[in-house]
Amino acid sequence: MPEETVVAHSGPAERPDCARPGPAPHEPLLRVPTYLVAELMKLIRRESAGALPGADAAGRMRGPAVLVLACVAAEGPMSQRQVSERLRMDPADVVSLVDVLEERGYVERRRDPADRRRYRLDVTEDGRLFLARRREAGLRLNRRLFAPLTPEEMEQFTDMIVRVLAHHDPRFTEHGPSLAGPDDAPA
Repeated sequence: MPEETVVAHSGPAERPDCARPGPAPHEPLLRVPTYLVAELMKLIRRESAGALPGADAAGRMRGPAVLVLACVAAEGPMSQRQVSERLRMDPADVVSLVDVLEERGYVERRRDPADRRRYRLDVTEDGRLFLARRREAGLRLNRRLFAPLTPEEMEQFTDMIVRVLAHHDPRFTEHGPSLAGPDDAPA
C-alpha cells in the first residue's frame, strides 16, 4: 500500500505525527459541544503552527494580525478604530497588531486626508501577496483537518457554526446558511 494512501486515510492513532497526550476523554465529555469546540481549536492551533506562511520561529504571524490584514484588504483603506469595531478587538490590541504588520511591510499607516488626527490603513502589495500565500496554505490546512467529512457534511457543519454565531452576533446574520465549504473557510 503506498505511503500516501496510508497517511491520507489513517486515523489519529495510526498517524506517526499525532500527539497522544493521555487517555481518551470520558464519554460524557464527548456530548458537550463547548468541550469539543475547545478541543477542535487546540487541534487547529497545533496543526497550523508550522503549516501557514509567516509561522516561523523567528517572528510568528499571529492569527489576530492576519485577521487585521485580511479586514483591511477586504474593506479598503480604513481607520484603526474601524478595524477594531469590525473585528471586535480592543483598540490597543489593534494598534500593536498594526505595528507588526507595518514592520513587516504588509500595511501602510498614513494620515487620513479628511481628518489629520486619524490614521488610515492600507494593504501593500507585499501584504496582498502574503494573504494569497496564507489563503492557499489555509485551504490545504482545512482540507487536511476536515478530511473525514464529506462535502455535504462540511457544508452542514459550516452552516451550523454560522447559525450558532448568528444567534449571538449580528455580524453573522447577513451571511446566511451555506456560507462556505471546506475550501472557503479561513485558517
